[in-house]
Amino acid sequence: MTPPQQPPPLRSEPGTLGSAASSYSPLGLNGVPGSIWDFVSGSFSPSPSPILSAGPPSSSSASPNGAELARVRRQLDEAKRKIRQWEESWQQVKQVCDAWQREAQEAKERARVADSDRQLALQKKEEVEAQVIFQLRAKQCVACRERAHGAVLRPCQHHVLCEPCAATAPECPYCKGQPLQW
Repeated sequence: MTPPQQPPPLRSEPGTLGSAASSYSPLGLNGVPGSIWDFVSGSFSPSPSPILSAGPPSSSSASPNGAELARVRRQLDEAKRKIRQWEESWQQVKQVCDAWQREAQEAKERARVADSDRQLALQKKEEVEAQVIFQLRAKQCVACRERAHGAVLRPCQHHVLCEPCAATAPECPYCKGQPLQW
């Protein structure tokens, strides 16, 4: 199989893959020795990029690569700084969110306690009302329910009828069948 013919060197526009001067050099595309066609044909052997190597430049011809390396390192440092800022911001937002969640939980608990107190107060109110109603009814005449009872019936001594109702009642409403003596 014959490898495809190598096209003329590509020139990139400034800002697309770096500067036009650094996109294609005698070393190859972006400082990588060889060309993309070497990779396609299989004659490319992977090796570390001279741009990303951590060692000092070996000669004066490597100074453009050193400048490129310094630029990449500055970009990397800037990216790390931004990531740290984002992480700090995220932590602050998380702390605020956690605080809001705690406040919401505390508010729910206070609302639950307040509702429980309200239910207890309503129950006590109903008990007091029932007791007041009972006491008011206990003082009313059992026959007419309009006036307070005031007559003491004989011989049973019940105190359940008002004077007008006691005068007309033939017997005690509680004793049933026992005639009243006047």
